[in-house]
Amino acid sequence: MAAMSILARLPRAVLLCILGAGGVEACGRAETPPRSRIAFAAEGKGLDRAIWVIESDGTGLAEVAPDPEIDETPSWLPDGSALSFMSERDGLKGLYLWDGASLRRIAASQTFIDRGHSWSPDGRWTVFSSSRDGNWELYTMSSVGSHHERLTEDPAIDEWPAWSPRSEEIAFISERGGQRDLYLFNLQEPKKLRRLTNDRAYDGRPAWSPDGTRIAWPSEREGKTAIFVTDPEGKSFQRLTPKDVESDWPAWSPDGKQIAFVSNREGFDEIWVMQADGTRPRRLTTLRSSKVYTPAWSPFLK
Repeated sequence: MAAMSILARLPRAVLLCILGAGGVEACGRAETPPRSRIAFAAEGKGLDRAIWVIESDGTGLAEVAPDPEIDETPSWLPDGSALSFMSERDGLKGLYLWDGASLRRIAASQTFIDRGHSWSPDGRWTVFSSSRDGNWELYTMSSVGSHHERLTEDPAIDEWPAWSPRSEEIAFISERGGQRDLYLFNLQEPKKLRRLTNDRAYDGRPAWSPDGTRIAWPSEREGKTAIFVTDPEGKSFQRLTPKDVESDWPAWSPDGKQIAFVSNREGFDEIWVMQADGTRPRRLTTLRSSKVYTPAWSPFLK
């Protein structure tokens, strides 16, 4: 009877967990989510343009490999072992890799700019946009900085590539149709370029969900910049954030249940996190910075 009285006073979620197959021990495990981190770039209000990381619960804010030169556009290796970013340190412009203890330059140049990179699912290749041939096009290179290959060739700007989790396509933004729209590059059929959006309003950097079934991107098609999602076929579109505040730079959590993004809804650019359906937004940072951008959510970390 005493045991039943104790159970009756427990919260419903805890009670359901205890009565489940795993018992009390399983409940303890379920209440400890896997660890992950969000990297992003920030500048202004006393901050250099630098890379920062923060735990997904909002703790542990720290700068990555501090340097007075410009650091931007972070991207995690698929296994979470390291963080890459573009930098202008050492008098060069290029891609660097930080493993938490040391920094290694992968590729750099004094004559052109590489930016906006994304890793292949196996971590062996990265795709990025570059001005090296006089126009912004998409290129790939190996994880050690060799075997550079040009993917696109068009007078218009091609930029902000995102490699699909299924390794079949690369989403990117192009102005080849006379406006900034979202396109898909098929890696098996390079000449099969598919236009995913068609709107005269601004469309920004795309982000794939971890299972490859959705693409999130920012757009001004309904007012101020808001986060939208679509399927890879472009059959359905949904706005996730309010159209009366600025929201930009979406990044999916490793389980696909949440999206990190940048918003100025409280007066300054900050990192926010919401559920994948747009509900339960919460502010993660309090930087009061004039510019925060390109968050990148890590895989689950050990």
